[in-house]
Amino acid sequence: MGERVKHTGKALATFFVVLMILRIFSYFMISENPTITRIFKTGLRVALTGISFLILMRINSYKHPTRFAYYNLLAFGFYVMYLFVGFASLLWTTELGWSALQLGMASECVFFVWFYWQAFLTFNDQPQFTHKIKFSYILWVAITWTCIYFLIGAVVDPDMYFRGTHGGEVQRLGGWIINPNELGMLCGVGAASLYVNIMEESKVSLWMVLAWIIILVSLLLTQSRSSLIGFAITTLYFVMISGKIKLILPTLVGGAFAAPVVFFSIFVKEGDVGEVMSMTGRLPFWHDLLVYGFQERPMTGYGFMRIWHYQKFPSIHGFPGSMTHNTFLQILLNLGITGAMMGFLNMIFTFRACARERNPLIRHAFIGMFVPVFINSLTEFGIFGDANYGIMWWLFLIMFFVVRVQPPHIQYRPLYAS
Repeated sequence: MGERVKHTGKALATFFVVLMILRIFSYFMISENPTITRIFKTGLRVALTGISFLILMRINSYKHPTRFAYYNLLAFGFYVMYLFVGFASLLWTTELGWSALQLGMASECVFFVWFYWQAFLTFNDQPQFTHKIKFSYILWVAITWTCIYFLIGAVVDPDMYFRGTHGGEVQRLGGWIINPNELGMLCGVGAASLYVNIMEESKVSLWMVLAWIIILVSLLLTQSRSSLIGFAITTLYFVMISGKIKLILPTLVGGAFAAPVVFFSIFVKEGDVGEVMSMTGRLPFWHDLLVYGFQERPMTGYGFMRIWHYQKFPSIHGFPGSMTHNTFLQILLNLGITGAMMGFLNMIFTFRACARERNPLIRHAFIGMFVPVFINSLTEFGIFGDANYGIMWWLFLIMFFVVRVQPPHIQYRPLYAS
């Protein structure tokens, strides 16, 4: 009987990884037909949320049900308030259907993260399961397999898995399945999770080394400048906190030699320095959004995930766009100062929770994952943008400080960290 329970524990641990892989895949474009893609994304995400809930209920039905303690509720509460402002914006949105769809997907993501995180904590808390699993392990394994999928696809069908830019001269991994910058951000989160898992295990396996190489190769093939910066900062952060001179010096020397090559091959595409200085045309676009878009509706915005009266904002000095390419401008344009304040307070109280966290591994995990997500948020959809897995990563980061397993000797559920 003991071996059967042990085997069940390993199967469930593997299932958590599979669920995360499928969740990542639920953000991919599977067809040029938008209707088919929306049905696929919505159906798969709702199914995964339901499965996470069922797993939570099934595991918690054992002899020793897990009790949870809830801390730092203001961090999570202001995210919920941000969504409430979004629901209120349905009264004045410039496109009801799109705002409602985005709100539905954002709300569903909250439920998925809530159920998945509690199911994960419950699994590790159950005494009958001798096999435990770390969240950092789930992430880097799931992301590594996702990268393997794209690398195989790039070899088998390059037309589908590469996206041509600069007149087709630059080929970027991700194709039309996913925005290459989003895939690059995913690689950054994978690397950060891998570093955290190495710290937790205090060892480096051959599989970890291979996973790091796969993640790095995938990142370089995305040609994502912002993601590469996030990867470099995250790597340097974990190298420096290791305190090992034998690791710090080679990293600094290697980075110094690699920097010129990376700069001229990835950052300055086709020798166009002006493109880099204008952030690929984003700066004039942001200027017009603030000058012409924001001041028209400064308090309430244009509705959840809407930045103008029509589908695209007709920028005078930049390119026309349906999203801002900056998550903080996105929330400012679609929900105005009211919504932006909710998002700002959500981040402030999450940072406050991180600063007060006593477990250094949790702090390092938060910082490591936050860096690539934050940098991506400066140039793409981000944590307050159109439905993407940047939102999901941010919600998991919040959960680090909100939901904990209640110690058996404590009979109450504290609402705030002491």
